[in-house]
Amino acid sequence: MAGKRRARNGSTVALLSPWAVVSVGVLVMVVLMGVALGTAVGNRPSAEPVPPLATGPLPAISASSFAASRSAAPTASRTARPAPTPSASPTRTLSPTPSRSPSPTTESAPLPLLSPPAPPTRVTGVYRTVETYSGAFIGEVRLTNPSDAPRSWTVRVEVPGARLVSAWMEGSAQAEAGGSRSRFTFTSGAALAPGASASLRFHLADTGTVTRPTSCTVDGAPCGR
Repeated sequence: MAGKRRARNGSTVALLSPWAVVSVGVLVMVVLMGVALGTAVGNRPSAEPVPPLATGPLPAISASSFAASRSAAPTASRTARPAPTPSASPTRTLSPTPSRSPSPTTESAPLPLLSPPAPPTRVTGVYRTVETYSGAFIGEVRLTNPSDAPRSWTVRVEVPGARLVSAWMEGSAQAEAGGSRSRFTFTSGAALAPGASASLRFHLADTGTVTRPTSCTVDGAPCGR
């Protein structure tokens, strides 16, 4: 065919190839699309300028307005749940606690008290009547030194209305006698040796029916009998 056909009327007509037709169609569509896009862009309104953000110090919020805004905010109400009723627990019987016997307390031994020193041992005396007369008698005081050191002594005798006739020592140095009617004092002439004994004798007259002293002492202690 060679791209050319001959017409029935004998004239020669030039025919286009199919690929040429397709290319022409594509070109026309591209042109139409460009025209349409240009029209759409021209009709679009211009964008308004965005106002700038305001700058400056933020408004102060007081504590009272903040609390008021919080109290004004609605709070979700809660439905109170009924408290569960506790079930009765079984009562436990307490067993009696065995009593404990008190433990013996250890007491410290008391400190010994310091006793005062014992007074010096005195010479002791025992009285007896040796002999009696009409209105007179002879008496005796037996003296003994129980200490471990020599001791002096003093004997006092009282006989109402009596008169001292004489006095003497037996077994020791003579004593000194003194006094008036009724009261007489005898003092040792020498200390009595430790554990030794001696006798003081005295003759009293004008004694009436009295045959012994009404009072007798040795170093302040009563005479024994």
